[in-house]
Amino acid sequence: MRLELKGDWYVERLTRNEIHGHRIKKRLASVRTGFQKAEVVDTHDYGRCLFLDGLIQSTAADEFIYHECLVHPALLLHPRPETVFLAGGGEGAPLREALKHPPVKRLIMVEIDREVVALAGCHLRAWHRGAFRDGRVEIHFQDARRFLEHNPGAYDVIVLDLCDPGEPGPARKLFTVEFYRLLRRRLRRGGMVVIQAGSANVNMLAGFSAVFQSLRRVFPAVLPYISCVPSYVGPWAFVLAGGSSLAASPDRKLLSRRFSARGLEGRLRFYSPEMHAPLFILPAYIRRALERGRPASDRRTLRSKR
Repeated sequence: MRLELKGDWYVERLTRNEIHGHRIKKRLASVRTGFQKAEVVDTHDYGRCLFLDGLIQSTAADEFIYHECLVHPALLLHPRPETVFLAGGGEGAPLREALKHPPVKRLIMVEIDREVVALAGCHLRAWHRGAFRDGRVEIHFQDARRFLEHNPGAYDVIVLDLCDPGEPGPARKLFTVEFYRLLRRRLRRGGMVVIQAGSANVNMLAGFSAVFQSLRRVFPAVLPYISCVPSYVGPWAFVLAGGSSLAASPDRKLLSRRFSARGLEGRLRFYSPEMHAPLFILPAYIRRALERGRPASDRRTLRSKR
């Protein structure tokens, strides 16, 4: 059957054999930066959306699920996350979430694409909520790996909010064993790294498994977890990595005390201490796929199936 689409549609290609579409109300902005094509559109079902190179990045309807899952498990596990490093996160929502933790005194954001941040500043107010101007935030517009190589700071939590593993471009070398070794050297004692690791759909697990196996070559504890983000068309993958004391099922009473002490009750829409442990329970097909994965190195990076 041939599908006739009426109206203005944005169709994104998930794989060579799968597409997903959004009917558009209004196209607000489109810019070709030095790194990618960035677009902001208003859709009928998900509200305002940010697309990068034809792939959805965030939607007004469900970005809170993704960003809360990316940021809060790591920051809540850390007893006092004073210094946080963020790679990517150009729309500003990871900043918004991390700054909800009062212990955070300094947040270094390194984003390669200045124009995406400018676009967010104009059109994605609900995402950043003024976080770009917070006095605790330092923004550097350059490659994250180069920044870490030349700036020997130490961090309590490192958050990587990058493109999907295997996507073409300069971010490919931010998913390798060599880069993860650099991250470990930049962590303070008790510190941890959290990475968005792409789709956990049954036909799109190569990136997730490569990130998992690459981190295993570097960190004593590597904890994969997933959450359903509707606009991403299925489960989405994250990986938390750190020292041997890092546990997927920590003391829930301790997490609840920290959650309350940091004033997070009533401020989050998805994540909570009760949600923490269930995020780390993976279906058998994902666990098997992770064990079959191959690590990525600077000489052998993952290639996307898109």
